[in-house]
Order: sequence, then structure tokens, then C-alpha cells
Amino acid sequence: MAVGLYDLVGEKITLRKSVELDVLGGKTLIPNLAGEKVADLLLLNDQDLTYTKIRFDDRSINTLKNHLGKIEDSLTRALCWSAAWDMLRDGELSATDFIDIALAGIVSEKEIATLTIIAGQLSTAVELYSNPKKRDSARLKVGNAFEKMIATAASGSDNQLQFVKSFTAFASSAEHNDLLKDFLAGKLSGLKVDPEMRWSLVIALTERGLMDEEQLNAELKLDQTLTGKLSYQTALAARPIQSAKQLVWDEITTGDLSTSQREAKVAGFVRPLHRPLLAAYVDPYFDLLLDTWGKKSYEVASKFVSGLYPIYLTTQETLDKTNAWLDGAGKDGQAGLRRLVIEAKDSLERALAVQKQDK
Repeated sequence: MAVGLYDLVGEKITLRKSVELDVLGGKTLIPNLAGEKVADLLLLNDQDLTYTKIRFDDRSINTLKNHLGKIEDSLTRALCWSAAWDMLRDGELSATDFIDIALAGIVSEKEIATLTIIAGQLSTAVELYSNPKKRDSARLKVGNAFEKMIATAASGSDNQLQFVKSFTAFASSAEHNDLLKDFLAGKLSGLKVDPEMRWSLVIALTERGLMDEEQLNAELKLDQTLTGKLSYQTALAARPIQSAKQLVWDEITTGDLSTSQREAKVAGFVRPLHRPLLAAYVDPYFDLLLDTWGKKSYEVASKFVSGLYPIYLTTQETLDKTNAWLDGAGKDGQAGLRRLVIEAKDSLERALAVQKQDK
């Protein structure tokens, strides 16, 4: 593997020295780095020469939090992204620090696939891995950052489009809500509000209580395609009212739905902003597991188990109820069912452990 020393020089993170070596045993000395001053960024596995997990020291983390986007080499940035994400998931980096690192670097990324991945990681960091007491402020911080990115992105660019899509997940203030309305009204120069974008904005407004069923019906009249009808179902399920959630829950659990209809409704039902509403369905979820697994097809049952697991109720109480089901009603459940519940429980346990690092 190689070890790279990087320094902040002006407005760039520059490679000072990279040394290749063979790692033998628990400790490997690097004579070629003797006498070198401490680097702003110490990057293990520089050049990505081997398969390994790497970690950063505190100085390197501080550098990434402020200057990740100043690394010009895309491979080096990718290594830093990957390592920071691994550290977050392993509870070795706080969600707050990861969010700072991500926001420092995302503006330098040009590939839409990369931007999409980072936005997804930011969403997970905010909604699952951040300290619950800091979650709202973290969401607002990311929303504000995307607002600035939208304002500076080239009109009509792919980046502008992706930043708007990402923004819909983090809009957290009255100003953000007004922006969502403006985007839907076509007031952002260069933004193509095609049906996909329109429904993304409609769903975002709906889950924040800013569009009602009458308005959604009007949107459906504008788009009678299959995709439009499914997006309409997602929007209906995303209304932040208990009656809407109950209706969707009943349809999902007892209705005769196609796979695409079920997925659309689940997507609207499970919204992290709706935690208080979703709390009412934790016990019913566990009560229905055995019956659903026994009576539904594998595809329907597995998507019920994984898709409706109350992961956004990221609490010890949810974990206790999961363990109680595994040790009680589900003790003799079929292996496939237990495996999916255990996988969901593992994700919850990871989230709870990571939250403890976000002090």
C-alpha cells in the first residue's frame, strides 16, 4: 500500500510525498517518512493500491471538514469519501463531522452518480445517525447548504437539477418551503420541471403539509401516465395527517395492490419527517409479521418486513420490541422472516451506536 502526505497550499490540497510499502504485522515503520512534518491530511492506501479499511487522525478529519473539495484528484477524493463514510457507520466519526466533510466536498463533484450517492449518505447521516437532539439543526444546515448550491449552480446544468432533487429531502424552514413552491411554479431559471421533477416537488410540499388532496387531484389531471398515477399515490400517503396514514396502512396490509402500487404507498407512508405519526404503527407491524409472512407471497411479505420496519423510530424502545418479537412471538418463525427482521434490527443497532458518538 502507499501512504500519502497532503498539505493545504493556498486553495488546494497538494500531495507532498507518497511512499509505497509492504505492511507486515501489527506495526510497520516507514523510514522514508522520518523527519517529515505532520501532514494536514495523512492518507493511508494512497492511490488505492490495495483493499483495506482506512482511518483518519484528528488533524486529517479537521482538514477534510474544511477543505475536502480542494482535493483536485478525483481518486483521492473518492478514497476520502469512502473512508469517512466507513468511519461514520462504524461509530468512529460523528454525524456532525461527516456532514461537515460531505458539505465541504460535494460542491467539487461533477458526476451525477456521485452527487446522488452523497445526497443519500447525507440523508442517512441526518435522519438515522445524528443525535436526535441535533437532528433538526442538522437537516436545516444541509438544506441551507443545498440552497446555496442551487443559487450558484449554472442555469440548466445537471448539477442544478441534482441539487434541487437533493434539496427536497432537507427543506426545513419557511424560506425553504417558499423555494419549493417557487421551483414548482417554474421560477428557477434553467430548471426543467418535467413530470418527474414536478412530482418530487409536489411530494416534498405534501409531506410538509403544504398541499392538500384537492391540489393533488389537480396534479394528477396534469399527468395521467402510470408513473403519474403512482406518484399521486405516494403523495397521498405522504400527507402528514393520521387519517391518511391509517388509510394507507389499511390498504397496504389488507388491500389487493399491485407491486408498484404497494411500493408507491410505502414510499409515501414511511417519511422520516413523520416520526410522531409512524409511532402508532410499531406494535401493529410486529403483530402482523407472522400472518403476513404466512399468507402473502415472498415478494409482498419481504417488502412488508423490510419496507415497514420502524427504522426511523430509532430508539431503544424499538430495539427492545424487536428483540421481544424475536425471542417471543417470532422465536419459531420461518428462517427467511427472522433473517429479514434481524437484518433490520442490525441496522437499528448500528444507528443507535452511531448516534451516541454525535455528542
